[in-house]
Amino acid sequence: MLVAAILGACVPQVALPASCHEPSVMLHATLADEQLTPGTLEVCRGQQVTLMVNAERDGVFHVHGYDDQVSAAEIRAGRTLTLEFTAVRSGQFPIGLHTIDGPAEATVGTLTVHEP
Repeated sequence: MLVAAILGACVPQVALPASCHEPSVMLHATLADEQLTPGTLEVCRGQQVTLMVNAERDGVFHVHGYDDQVSAAEIRAGRTLTLEFTAVRSGQFPIGLHTIDGPAEATVGTLTVHEP
């Protein structure tokens, strides 16, 4: 039992987003130079999520792990892409961008879905 207490003390506690108790959350991000700012978007499982991304380049934007709710979407420089979904799975999910001028996908950020 002492071992469990010691090991438990070594695991860092992850702070939940302040909005975790809210039924919905709106996130704003900017996509520039194949990098999303902020780089990590945090929500809690069960929340309705509205993600608004201001783009500074063209491409196809994609949230891995949420394909069944949010299809890959075309994003255009100078416009805002809005995605809406429910955070049904907890974990960390890469956010990808396929640029128009390149065949490879770049990971531009991470969606972190916390357990409330």
